[in-house]
Amino acid sequence: MIYAFTSVSLFFRITKLFVYIYMHLQTLLKKTKQYAGGWYMFSLRGDAHKVYLKLKKAAHQNQNAEEIDELAEMEEIQQLYLTLGSATLRKVYYRMIKEKNGSGVIPILVSALPWLFFLFSQRLQQFLFKDGSWFWIIFVVLYVFILIPSVFLHFREQSWASVHIEIIQDILKDREKEPNPL
Repeated sequence: MIYAFTSVSLFFRITKLFVYIYMHLQTLLKKTKQYAGGWYMFSLRGDAHKVYLKLKKAAHQNQNAEEIDELAEMEEIQQLYLTLGSATLRKVYYRMIKEKNGSGVIPILVSALPWLFFLFSQRLQQFLFKDGSWFWIIFVVLYVFILIPSVFLHFREQSWASVHIEIIQDILKDREKEPNPL
């Protein structure tokens, strides 16, 4: 009983620490006047809002919007694809479709690992909880710290595949509209 109480207490202390750090960081960043760009760009909002904030900041400072890193990166990708022939570009397009629609290793691990734990649950419980052991805390922390970044990475890769697909589609459509020289 004492071990369960101390582990719950430890969990709440760690959670409280993370909340305190996050709130303190938000306050600090607002005070440094980098709220519209820079360090504050780490937030729970998506990339679209971050680009909006950078565009807003550039507009207030009379800067060229084309100089924003994210837009410059899109331009760089587009310029590279413009140098490729249509046949090669279609092959790249097919590869990007495969990347976007493929399930990948990460979703398989996310869905299969809990079932594997379920199969060995009796032995796993005996190992993790024997004699007031703290192995279960280490196990849970490692699992969560591996799982969460993996899922974010998977969806980020899918979104980049979507960006490449859209750029390639735009280039191929523009090339189809152009008259072919004899």
